[in-house]
Order: sequence, then C-alpha cells, then structure tokens
Amino acid sequence: MSTTTMTLPQARLEMALWQAEADMVSSSDLYIRFTKMDIPSGVAIRLKELLELVKPIGEKVVSIGKIIVLKLIEFIEKHPNLAAGIALGAAVTSLIASIPFLGPILAPLILPLGIGVGAIAGHRVDKAQGGKMNGEVGLIDIAQDAIEIARAFFQLVIDTLMAISAEFSH
Repeated sequence: MSTTTMTLPQARLEMALWQAEADMVSSSDLYIRFTKMDIPSGVAIRLKELLELVKPIGEKVVSIGKIIVLKLIEFIEKHPNLAAGIALGAAVTSLIASIPFLGPILAPLILPLGIGVGAIAGHRVDKAQGGKMNGEVGLIDIAQDAIEIARAFFQLVIDTLMAISAEFSH
C-alpha cells in the first residue's frame, strides 16, 4: 500500500483510466455485479442516484458516481469476507432494532459493535485465506486488524478523491 502523494499528471492519468472504465460499464451491469456479490438488492437500488452523478468539467463529463461505485466494488472484491462481516453486523443490528421497546434503545449501541466485530472477523478470514495470519486473537491483534481495515479503506478514499480533485482543479 503506497502512502506517496500522487502528482497532478498521475492523478489525471488515473482519472482518465477510471473514466474510461466507467464509460464501458452500464448502471445495470453494476447492479448485476452487486447482486452477484450477495449485496442486498435494496442497497444496490439505492445506489442508482450515485451512479447517475456526473459533473461537467470543461468539455468533459466525468461520471463521478460510477467511478466511486467501481472503486467500492474493487474494494469489496479484494476484501470479500470483510464486506460479508460488515453486512452480517448490519443485519444483526436491524434485527435488534426491530425488537419492540428495547430495539430503538439498543440499536445505536449495537450498530458500531456489530459492524466492528463483523468487519474484524471478516478481515481475519481474508487474512487467513491469504496466509497472512499467525492465528492469535489477542487485543493487540484485533487492534492491528482494525488499523489494517481503516488503512485499506481510507487509502481507497484518498486515491479516489485525489484523482477526482485533480479533474476539478483545472
């Protein structure tokens, strides 16, 4: 994972490549990819507005929404069990929230816990499948997993925003 800053020409090239990829895929193709990854159809349908988000820049039209969704799909494909763990944590939270009287009180407490535990468990499975895990489950190991998850996700966000901001800067 690189922490170097992208130069403006690199960001423009990256953005041009992402735009070419976005131009080659239709919104319905992205919906199909989401459903094949076992992402609930309700979530995929809600992405419709994001997929339609475009921004004219000079003589170009940049499909910002599609680019963001494509980068999310790329992240999910690289970390499939992490995504499944987060989805499971969100599902458990939804079930708890549906309990009369106690659900609305417990849901805000359970949401970060359920998603956090699900994300770490999924990340650990991804690491085990990649042969990058030593098998220990101490507090330090869990904290390191949380840092690895945050680093991978925020690197994706940073790379995406850097390339998009380069397009808006001229």
